[in-house]
Amino acid sequence: MENPFGDSDEPSSDHRQYLVLIAASKDNASLAQKLLENLKKHVDERAAPLWIDAKGIGVLLTTDLVASDIWREMFQKEPGQDYGDTRNMLVLELGKDWAARRDDKIEHWLASHVGNPLPSAPRRADAAKRKDRR
Repeated sequence: MENPFGDSDEPSSDHRQYLVLIAASKDNASLAQKLLENLKKHVDERAAPLWIDAKGIGVLLTTDLVASDIWREMFQKEPGQDYGDTRNMLVLELGKDWAARRDDKIEHWLASHVGNPLPSAPRRADAAKRKDRR
């Protein structure tokens, strides 16, 4: 599968992968763009927007920073800059397990940065019995 992010280097073991979710609206769309610029400038120059739409932006990044440091770097201000009303935001570290649509652009990023998802757990006998009772 072709890598849509263009980053073939494997991250080192001290780096972690994060998904940053930024809620946006017509009133603060430029804010979401500025936060993305800050993420690329101060956290991960290869930060890759997974999606951008009228409701927000989702950004994948790799760093050795912790979530609170990513948050702080995202809000670095230049002289005279005001971030105004920021809606909702979330910085979430990606763990060992994940699921994504087959052949979606995020599938390659997750596989190359996080690793393969965990295999399905064996079906337990009591789960099968509960299903039979329905």
